[in-house]
Amino acid sequence: MSIIRPDKRSLEEPTRRGVVLGLTASFLCAPAIVRAGSIMPVRRVLIAEAERRGAGLVERLWYDACASGLVRGGISAGIAPNLSVAERAVRYALEYGFLSRQREEEVRLFFADG
Repeated sequence: MSIIRPDKRSLEEPTRRGVVLGLTASFLCAPAIVRAGSIMPVRRVLIAEAERRGAGLVERLWYDACASGLVRGGISAGIAPNLSVAERAVRYALEYGFLSRQREEEVRLFFADG
């Protein structure tokens, strides 16, 4: 275990240069600590709840995995709980265009056959 010793600079008296630098730095940083409401008026915006029509990367990958499982003929337990959930998800992804073009064609052929 080491002993913490005070820095020699902390024992010295403050100089005029150090005081001026400290004041200048505090005046430059002071505006960043002001609340946003005092700088500009803030209005409340009501956002209506709407059905979400977007899918992120992970959701698109999940839709693609479900579609691949349907086309191959088997859904693994790690992808979807059962076949009906996977089919519903793939139909939703197909309706809103979340599948790749190649996968979309495969799924359309799959649904047309069965």
